[in-house]
Amino acid sequence: MRHKLLLYALCLLFLAGTPLAGSAQDPGQRELLERAYDTKSYVLLEQFFDNWQKEYADNEAEAPDKWVAEAHKVFAAMLRPDISSEIGIEVLGPVLVVQSTLDKIGYVNKKSMAFQKGDLDKTVYVTVDSAIDFRPKYQIEGLTAVYLTEGYKTIVNDYLTTFMLPPLEIETFDDWELVEKDGIVTITGNEKEPYDFEEAKLQEELERIFFLRDYAGRIYCPHMFGPTTIVPFFTIHKIVFDRSLHYAVVVYSQCISGGTVVLKKVKNKWIFDHQYELWIE
Repeated sequence: MRHKLLLYALCLLFLAGTPLAGSAQDPGQRELLERAYDTKSYVLLEQFFDNWQKEYADNEAEAPDKWVAEAHKVFAAMLRPDISSEIGIEVLGPVLVVQSTLDKIGYVNKKSMAFQKGDLDKTVYVTVDSAIDFRPKYQIEGLTAVYLTEGYKTIVNDYLTTFMLPPLEIETFDDWELVEKDGIVTITGNEKEPYDFEEAKLQEELERIFFLRDYAGRIYCPHMFGPTTIVPFFTIHKIVFDRSLHYAVVVYSQCISGGTVVLKKVKNKWIFDHQYELWIE
């Protein structure tokens, strides 16, 4: 009997340390994405996103308090056409990359003029939750959501920034010199066949982006300064409610733009009140 219990315990330890097939912990997902790109296979790309989608579900039903529960309703409201059209949220599919964390939720004890206006810099509020595990339910017909966890952020960002040097002709190989200085790689030599490393790197990065974009819509955010990174198609960063949960000031972004809006609840439904702030990087 003791041997059976020991064997059972060892099996449990083995299973606990074994990543699920197709999970972000599984190197197979990373390899699958690279193989899909190398072969330009949308079948393999669909399999990658299917694995990702099956790994994580929304957690609206697991909201730890009324504030987080209401934040889920705010997210859903922001995607309704009557609000998304007001603030310029663009939804591209068939796959949506959805946020998996929410930076902050707070509330005000008193609805000041600054709060009603939407100016959180001049609003005194109490933070009730921060760095929240937040996987909101998407309610857009015909679209599939995948949640951008840290594991998948690493996988896709590595994919976006991977660059392989092209094969060089044997007879010219000795004429090339790969030089790295301060993190910048350049290729010198062989003046008859100059090779523009930065142009080739940019070209491959664009090809990698476009390959994903054909299937997943807006999955990346180009930055003027810094690397291309995967982002949620739309992100809510902060929500500050009044104590009665009738007003909400929402700070959001979509790639290089964003803003602050004020919503109000009418007959248990969040509706657009006004836009306080709009910015573009």
